Amino acid sequence: MRRFRAARRRDSVVLATAATLGVLMLAGCQAEAETAKAERTAAAEVGVLETSAGRYEFTPTTCAVFSEDGFDDIEIMGPGTTPDGESFFFELSSTANALSLGFGVEGPFASPERQLKAGRYESQEFTLARSGRRITATDLVLVDEKGAVINGGASLSIECGAKSE
Repeated sequence: MRRFRAARRRDSVVLATAATLGVLMLAGCQAEAETAKAERTAAAEVGVLETSAGRYEFTPTTCAVFSEDGFDDIEIMGPGTTPDGESFFFELSSTANALSLGFGVEGPFASPERQLKAGRYESQEFTLARSGRRITATDLVLVDEKGAVINGGASLSIECGAKSE
């Protein structure tokens, strides 16, 4: 009888250990899958403003695209860095036909001292083209916070993210 109880106890310990290891392995695999998914999504959400001064790269944290009756309402914003490493916050609105980069800030509703702007009321109206989740604009006329033209042929390319698996 003692042998039977000892064998039963040993079997229970072995099963409990195996179950624990299985759960840990499953959790590890799930964490790896979540990390890979986040990396794919982050890599897919990229914005680049190409200017004569270089590439202004940003990561859209808000990327809203609403289409109705052949009209796209596009609102995009997110933090980024200039070619020389300075931080900025990017904002784009298709309905306002406005694009802005606020330098030295990393969030919306800030009041940056320096800005680059483009659009109907700042410089020249622009047209956004959309193909799936990719949004582009060419021949952007960028002006500074005083309205002086800084760049007359900038281009914008934004990938708002791939659909998750």
